[in-house]
Amino acid sequence: MTRNYFLALLAAGFVFLAGCVSPKINVVRNQSTNANNISRIALMPSGGLLADSIGIELLKYGFDVVDTNQVANFLLSDGLSEIEMIQPRNISKLKEDGIDSVLLVKSVAGYDNKPQSSSIKLLSAETGSILLGATWQNGHGGAKGSPADQDARVDIADAARQIAKAIGEELSKSPRK
Repeated sequence: MTRNYFLALLAAGFVFLAGCVSPKINVVRNQSTNANNISRIALMPSGGLLADSIGIELLKYGFDVVDTNQVANFLLSDGLSEIEMIQPRNISKLKEDGIDSVLLVKSVAGYDNKPQSSSIKLLSAETGSILLGATWQNGHGGAKGSPADQDARVDIADAARQIAKAIGEELSKSPRK
């Protein structure tokens, strides 16, 4: 009886572990653009708390980060909306302010107010071209709200750390100015 109980418990453990998925990130670099000279990154205000958190984490990788409040001031002074600012004819205004690239972050909150998924684009402030893109997906396990699911999901700080690490490592493959 003890052996059968042990085997049942072991099987349940394997099923439990097989159902858990950790957060995933995929980063793609545009090979036809030059990301070697990226040192100053502006965060667009629409990215919210996740963009600000990614920006803070990017400091670890030696980037000069222009926060969402400063970018909002640039937008106001130039009389442009965020959508207008990232158009190729306008994005060069950020380049004139010494900004090399613009980080656009869009995210969706999950049932527990932790981030569910996010898409990230790093645009050249010179041309408006996408230098790098990333998608991030939170983990999950078992039924929504279960202890296994709660253990597999990360909060904004951990998501930002994972995203910034992936971006920082990808950009550090090339020398910066």
